[in-house]
Amino acid sequence: MKWIKRLLAVVGIGYLLLCLVLYAFQERLIFRPNALPRDYAFEQGTESWLTTPDGVELSVLSFQHEKPDGAILYLHGNRGSNRRSLYQTRDLVDTNHDLYLFDYRGYGKSGGEISSEAQLFTDARLVYDTLARRYGEDNILLVGYSMGTGMASYLAATAHPRHCVLVAPYASITAMKNLWLWAVPDFILKYPLNNVEHIARANCPVTILHGDRDGLIPYAMAEEIQEAAPDRVDLIELPNTGHRGAILHPQFGEVMEQLMSR
Repeated sequence: MKWIKRLLAVVGIGYLLLCLVLYAFQERLIFRPNALPRDYAFEQGTESWLTTPDGVELSVLSFQHEKPDGAILYLHGNRGSNRRSLYQTRDLVDTNHDLYLFDYRGYGKSGGEISSEAQLFTDARLVYDTLARRYGEDNILLVGYSMGTGMASYLAATAHPRHCVLVAPYASITAMKNLWLWAVPDFILKYPLNNVEHIARANCPVTILHGDRDGLIPYAMAEEIQEAAPDRVDLIELPNTGHRGAILHPQFGEVMEQLMSR
């Protein structure tokens, strides 16, 4: 019996250590920023800066037109920077809407480090409110890709944009954790980023595009989000498409073109 107790003690200690490690290093697991030097020059667009209430500068890259019909705010995934966002949004540059890309803290040329979900939401709201004052909320289209869907859905629930587009969204980061680490308690997550809850109370129509061969975020999660508000969520299945391919799929451009023409 002693060996059983010892085994249980070892398993218990290992479990606690795993939880502690996941809690302490979750930012490194969730966020994969690509920092750019301060003197890096983008080949396209106009670079500007927004300063957060705690003094951190956020890098914003924009493409503006003389007489735009509105603005698109793009919230990128957990990897890369505005440099990658430029490629992902290349079809949205020469349109009748101004395009805005911004890097989260620690990404690209933005300063600081991500330390809480509230901070992520506050920074996204700062950028959104800046655009709202210039264009009016009715003229703003939100686009979130992968991790960025968490911020996009939050803005859809707490503001009043014209439309919100989610590309390859997850139900929540908690649900993603539970795909592999179901035994780890949910409360250790500082970043639940619950798309289901946000879209359930969204203040605008929502379009979801999700690949049927997404090996990272199951298509079933997109269906779960739609079920949270079936009266205002349109789910588009992208055939033979994986996670990275969703944002590059031709249908994404077609959806955006339709929204911009309304």
